[in-house]
Amino acid sequence: MLKTLAKRIALAERATASRSKYSEECICFPAKELPYFPSDEEQEAAHLVKCPIHRDRFQKLYYLYRAPWHEERMAMAWKSRTEQYKKAWLAGGSSRPT
Repeated sequence: MLKTLAKRIALAERATASRSKYSEECICFPAKELPYFPSDEEQEAAHLVKCPIHRDRFQKLYYLYRAPWHEERMAMAWKSRTEQYKKAWLAGGSSRPT
């Protein structure tokens, strides 16, 4: 009976987490909008900034190759990003991608 109850609680927590909005203090990147950094140094600097609630704001990403046109496309995509993504990006001290 305890296992069943624990499973039900876990399912309820996951359902609630997926519906809830980010709190005012949270500066994490949304799970469906991974950050893109033009260099490993910028990613490392952004990873040092911690969310006051969740600690790590994103998992480190590793890029093997970055096409030259990718920078321009990422700058254009800024307009369609969610408010939480923009808040997380600007919390790292970086200006918006250019």
